[in-house]
Amino acid sequence: MKNLATLILALFTVLSYGQSNTGKEIVIDKAQPDDIYLAGEDIRVNAPVQGDLVIAGGTLMVKDSIIGDFTGAGRELTLDGFIMDDVRAAGGRITIDSEIGDDLVVFGGEVVITENAKINGKLICYAGDISLNGEVIEDIKVHGREVTINGTVRGASTLTGDEIVIGSNAKFYKDVEYWSSDENINFNNALVDAKAEYSEELAEEQSQLSLLTLGTKSLKMWGLYVLSALLAILVFHALFRNAFSNAVEGIENNLLKSFGFGLLYLIGVPLLILVSFFILIGLKLGLFAAAVFVFSLLFGQTIAAVLIAYYLRARYDRAWSFWTVTFVALFCAIIMRLITMIPYAGIVISVIIISITYGALTIQIFRAKKQRLQVG
Repeated sequence: MKNLATLILALFTVLSYGQSNTGKEIVIDKAQPDDIYLAGEDIRVNAPVQGDLVIAGGTLMVKDSIIGDFTGAGRELTLDGFIMDDVRAAGGRITIDSEIGDDLVVFGGEVVITENAKINGKLICYAGDISLNGEVIEDIKVHGREVTINGTVRGASTLTGDEIVIGSNAKFYKDVEYWSSDENINFNNALVDAKAEYSEELAEEQSQLSLLTLGTKSLKMWGLYVLSALLAILVFHALFRNAFSNAVEGIENNLLKSFGFGLLYLIGVPLLILVSFFILIGLKLGLFAAAVFVFSLLFGQTIAAVLIAYYLRARYDRAWSFWTVTFVALFCAIIMRLITMIPYAGIVISVIIISITYGALTIQIFRAKKQRLQVG
């Protein structure tokens, strides 16, 4: 739960980037006794943090130790300090030049893991160009356009890339499964009591998970996704703007309650639909409910994006126009789409956000009904 909470906070940090500290350099020069959440154009952490660190912005640099998890998203990110727990990072160019106490999950255009880096857990990396020169103690799973391995991997390896290069210093101590456009890869003396096996099954995974296509099979399909998301946001925003505006009232104080109501909806409604199918009189009602439920799942992220946009407007007291809210919601939808690509955790995070969204809207409906009864 701690990891999931950190990822949720990271999402809101990224979404709020540009609303606070925009264009301002943030420098942490004093030791921090607890967790830190920051957003700004340039962020430099030059002192230890005795907790988790979540940052988002343009240029991000961590020079000292983090006694907890690190989550960061930015144009350029450099980690030079020791990170005791997990690292989750996304950005244009990411450089890992430090020791990481546990797992590293990284998404980026270019990812460089230097010869000074040591990852004591697993490495999961999706990027354009990937260069691994350090040491990984456990398994690695790497997807990229150009993958260069010139370090040490002590666990099992899964390598997927259009081009895979094995350097002279590379060492694999367990078996390697790989796919590349060139089936015949020269591992030289890199395999230490291990074997390398070519796998065609990884080719399909490469086309589906590559960041170069943002989880779609082509840029055309990604463009269609953005256009369809914008159209859906315009419809929901135009028809239900009052509902979204009212739903964000008190959402921070009722966050767990909203999550509970939403989770009850996602779990309870399918059960009710199944029960209705066994009752003759409830068959038509069950089919209608099933159609509505499937619709709510298909557009769950879009609806959540609109609610997040209204939440940000209320939290930062912004007088955003209809179109400003619409495009903020579109940005939120794109961020959620990217988060969904994170293996396993991405789906869980999406379910949590959608649950909170539908829960908040449900509470707003109950609140409005109660007010009408009181007036009556």
